Amino acid sequence: MWKFYFLFTLSMKFFQNIYTVQLPKLVAMMNDAEIKNAVRKSWDCSSQTYDTCPGHKIGTREEKDAWKQELIRDLPPAPLDVLDVGCGTGAMGLLFAEMGHRVTGIDLSDEMMAKARRKSENQKLTITLQNGDAEHLPFSDGSFDIVVNRHLLWTLPHPEVALNEWYRVLKTGGMALIIDGVWDDKKITTKASRALGDGLVRIFEPGDSHHKSYDPDLRNHLPHDGGVPHEVALSYMTRAGFTGMYFRDLKYIRELQKAELPWYRRLAQGKSYYILAAKKQG
Repeated sequence: MWKFYFLFTLSMKFFQNIYTVQLPKLVAMMNDAEIKNAVRKSWDCSSQTYDTCPGHKIGTREEKDAWKQELIRDLPPAPLDVLDVGCGTGAMGLLFAEMGHRVTGIDLSDEMMAKARRKSENQKLTITLQNGDAEHLPFSDGSFDIVVNRHLLWTLPHPEVALNEWYRVLKTGGMALIIDGVWDDKKITTKASRALGDGLVRIFEPGDSHHKSYDPDLRNHLPHDGGVPHEVALSYMTRAGFTGMYFRDLKYIRELQKAELPWYRRLAQGKSYYILAAKKQG
């Protein structure tokens, strides 16, 4: 009997996600302050379960070593002044601190940064954390050697403004590192696999707040809901004035993360994962 109930529940969630009738409706218009406040609230909510998922945290020694080897290709010797934009719970910022750099992290969500602060204390690493907006950085021109962000671009209503800001706060010769990807290319096959995976997550992990955080009205104000193709990110960097840009595929890191996922979370893995690096020339 329980098997029948399980299959029935799963099929209902799956078909509900796939075949929900999209009735014409007016999109609620939000100004920038409302958008940022909605983003902040959603990540405050997600902070409770965010680090439970491989791909958000750096979960294994093998993955940490892979990240270090990937990043060290682009970096001059430590110590450097590093800005982690949209630092969240501190995965990238703490990694740079462990590598001997002076790290500042900013985020809209105080709850996410509270997790980062506890992790820095537990790991005995130094990182400066402050509330801040990726599109309006509270720093002087030429303050940092490195600006890094991971999984951030899709959350921004004005990514081109953010890239201009990141360029501004870099020192001459400094480098921007963007780690991002595409997880939803809007194809029907992707929609089906994501619907099935999300339905299973809701069954097996009913307390997972990360899958509930962004409402449709907010998503309608984000130009890259579903992820940012690397060609698009490169165009933003070019228009901001960056030069010497190059792209590297990070799908091998996704495979390391995938090994830590339960089977039902592997159904909706991303379509691409990459790092872009570019310099601010004098």
